Amino acid sequence: MLQIPEELKTAYTYICAASICYLAVQVARHFYCYLRPSSLSRYNPPGKDAWALVTGASDGIGFGFAQELCKRGFNVFLHGRNHDKLLRKRDELLAEFPSAKIRIIVFDAFKCSEDLSWIAQEIGDARLTVLVNNAGGGVKPFEQLAELTHEDVQATISLNSTFTAQITRVLMPILEKNSPSLILTVSSAAAYVMPTLTIYSASKGFVESFTRSLQAEMTLDGKDVEVLGLRVGSTNSQGNDVAVGLFSPSSRTLATAALNRVGCGESVVWAYWPHSLQGLSFHLIPGNMLIQILGARLRAMKREAEAKRAKKR
Repeated sequence: MLQIPEELKTAYTYICAASICYLAVQVARHFYCYLRPSSLSRYNPPGKDAWALVTGASDGIGFGFAQELCKRGFNVFLHGRNHDKLLRKRDELLAEFPSAKIRIIVFDAFKCSEDLSWIAQEIGDARLTVLVNNAGGGVKPFEQLAELTHEDVQATISLNSTFTAQITRVLMPILEKNSPSLILTVSSAAAYVMPTLTIYSASKGFVESFTRSLQAEMTLDGKDVEVLGLRVGSTNSQGNDVAVGLFSPSSRTLATAALNRVGCGESVVWAYWPHSLQGLSFHLIPGNMLIQILGARLRAMKREAEAKRAKKR
């Protein structure tokens, strides 16, 4: 019978104990993130009349953020590209929150090669302490990369990556001046890997890397600006007409969950706890098998989208 040296037994025991401790810490961190109270109120102290700016706020998750921020006492800048739609959303918010102050900023994020410095001037003397980078989406989803045009690729990158980076750059001096302040960036499960969503996935990967790097920059410089990335899964919204359920919340429910993550201490986190359970599949399922599963699901989603478009004709 093979005899195992005592030194190896001791080493094995230490390795097992360290592994168990590591897993316990990771599990504790996971549950802490979703059980701890939000520190959002830190960015809207009593009597300070704080403002938040939400990009892509004319519907979906963006409007959900606007609703929840108003509910929690913030005044809100609504950004979108449709002036009339923003006015309707402003009136809707004022009907629910008559004491809130609502202003609109009209700009087409697909055209973010333009200078955005005027947005800082639009803020004026408002005490902006929160920026929610929510604007995003895919142009011609479910298409192979070679089927996209030059304009399709540029539009997707502009909307998801360039606009996020540029508006954050422009508003950073204001947020630093009004600190403590908060920057939220909305990412997606697509940041992992999504066949037929190649450019969208890559642009959301940029958002997560941008978030981590900016948070590190703020930490290194000792600036009191929290930067938090919010990874989002399937959500019922204007562009995603799925049935509301445990794993597909309404836009407002998602926004509520996202704001509750503020102060969790992570740089990027699943905004909604059930989505984090789905996210485990990206780590537990073998890569090739995961690609086949995702591919089948995305093909089904493409068929559903095409059927809905056909009905509208």
